[in-house]
Amino acid sequence: MPLLLAWDEAHQMDADLGHEILNTARALQSEGRPLMLVLAGTPDLPRHLSSMDASFWSRGRQLPIGRLQPAASADAIRIPLEEHGRSIEENALEQVVRESHGYPYFLQVWGELLWPAAPNAPVTVADVDRARPWFASLRDSYYDERYEELKRFDLVKVARRVATLFAGAELRPTGDVEKAVSATLRGAGSKDTREACNQLRDLGFIWRVIHDGVRCYEPGIPSLMGFVIRNSTLEAEDVSA
Repeated sequence: MPLLLAWDEAHQMDADLGHEILNTARALQSEGRPLMLVLAGTPDLPRHLSSMDASFWSRGRQLPIGRLQPAASADAIRIPLEEHGRSIEENALEQVVRESHGYPYFLQVWGELLWPAAPNAPVTVADVDRARPWFASLRDSYYDERYEELKRFDLVKVARRVATLFAGAELRPTGDVEKAVSATLRGAGSKDTREACNQLRDLGFIWRVIHDGVRCYEPGIPSLMGFVIRNSTLEAEDVSA
């Protein structure tokens, strides 16, 4: 009988447990039993698994989720509604897709806010307008947590420089990002460029992608970068005042 083993929050898996799962998977495969092992976690999951000193993990297929394309974002809102005999007006859907930035969590928030809005009628732009303050509050609270993470890793200045680099751009070659990080870190302690870039990636602030055969970075969430620029600039002004 085929076996599917799905493990969420796998980035918290310790080495002993990882080895147990690995040995179990190998034993089942050696017996010819069909097995699919699915591990889900934060962007640092591949590096966490590779620290367990087993090439098994790196041979697996990696599926970085990242941000969704507009069509997929629209489906994430529209299809659940339609499956329950409901709908959303096209203009309202376009606003939700645009303001979610394709970030899965924000689509979940919008879905939760809009679900009770119009149980017997299509979701309208007016419904989106009424829900927007609640969405903005939840979004900013989430961003504040991400900002505190950057502070804990002493990455606020680096993140602000990277965010400025991405202003108006969806992609930047890795070399451009690394140069910006290096220039910010110059004389700022022992953290090196690679470590800082890896930390920004592990925190989901930037994601590495391959575009037309070129290694690039893209924003984890574009509007988070704006939040970092605004708040770090205000903090810097307060210190210098």
